[in-house]
Amino acid sequence: MVAICVSDPDSETAAAALTVGVGSFADLDDAPNYFGCEEAHQCLLLPYSEFLRTTNLDEEQGRRAWLLISKQTYPWEEKHRTAAELRAEERWITTGDAQIDKLLGGGIRLGSIVEVVGESATGKTQLCLQLAIAAQLPEAVGGASGDVIYISTEGAFPAKRLTTMIDPFVRRVYGDQGPDRELTDVEEFMHHIQVAELDDMETMFHALDYKVPAILSTGRVRLIIIDSIAAHLRFDMESSEGGFQSSRNFYKERSSHLMQMGSRFKRWADEYKCAFVCVNQVKDIIDDGGPPHGTKEQRPHNLPPHGSSVASGSELSTEPSLMDSDGEFATMAQSKKAPALGPLWASIINARVMMYQRRGLAQSDTLRAEQMPDSSAQHGPAPPPYLLRTRRWLENAFSSWAQRAQCEVILDDGGFRHALTE
Repeated sequence: MVAICVSDPDSETAAAALTVGVGSFADLDDAPNYFGCEEAHQCLLLPYSEFLRTTNLDEEQGRRAWLLISKQTYPWEEKHRTAAELRAEERWITTGDAQIDKLLGGGIRLGSIVEVVGESATGKTQLCLQLAIAAQLPEAVGGASGDVIYISTEGAFPAKRLTTMIDPFVRRVYGDQGPDRELTDVEEFMHHIQVAELDDMETMFHALDYKVPAILSTGRVRLIIIDSIAAHLRFDMESSEGGFQSSRNFYKERSSHLMQMGSRFKRWADEYKCAFVCVNQVKDIIDDGGPPHGTKEQRPHNLPPHGSSVASGSELSTEPSLMDSDGEFATMAQSKKAPALGPLWASIINARVMMYQRRGLAQSDTLRAEQMPDSSAQHGPAPPPYLLRTRRWLENAFSSWAQRAQCEVILDDGGFRHALTE
């Protein structure tokens, strides 16, 4: 019980004698000026006139008593931070490539929820694996010096691919500045990734209720990856025994789960200073064409397209680099795809990273194609088939700390890197 006791309220020194202490009275009769509240903060809920009447304090004494209670209940002076202090406290996890980090506004920010979305085989899991490695690196090279929780909901965890990625990724990050990278301890990196393979919605919720909080309480985790957040919420709920009687009930139930998870993720991210990376799937858009509401989608900033001269690979430009057959920017909406889980989930996340791929000419092959007599520049829209290859793009669709931007990326043994990075 928190009791607020006033000593001799009629004396001139009554305000100075106010005490706010934690304790209890053996008998309330022994505390005639007790406020009648079991906890100090309850006193603040009384109307101020009632507070003065109950405590038998005058205006000045009551004001000082009110201030003492407020300071005990909410020590705001200890909790407030200036914008400059908060900015200085921001920490990031690198992607392993300076240009991709720049596109994302610095990398993956601790304390945030970042969505990675794209069609199948665009490289979403590959990006998550390299982030799982990066989070363990020292802060001096862009890491977070922490452990990783990896929740896999779409099959077995790709441990073999992770094993082959660690050494080339670490070499890329350190370059020639680090220690002898022949000593990269692959097993040490693997030991700091806690993996949970969850086959259905029930086991996923059980893990989020018990296992994840227990691991987070150690204070060592800096990155939680959920690959993917949509798998069970889209399919398990639709196919569960008994099902839903209507689509209305389905979306109502799913929205409830999303709100609970979103609230929990935000609380954990802030409390434990970690980041969430959630992989999302895409859905088909069934309509008569065009972006929502019949408006053209805003074009993102990006690096120069293939075939154009590049003066500096470190600067973002405003020229479109991913074009469809009609010359429009080939966004996810243009391809009749959209992120799953709807606008509710979009309001929960802090940033969305979209991944695309298509068959096309690589930058190094564009000139060769133009110089050939049967090339697309002279005889139709299709370049020679043997020059076509899979090209990938990564887009910062939105975030609270960076402008929308896009760049072409290459997937190699060490994960993704910018297409212009040597």
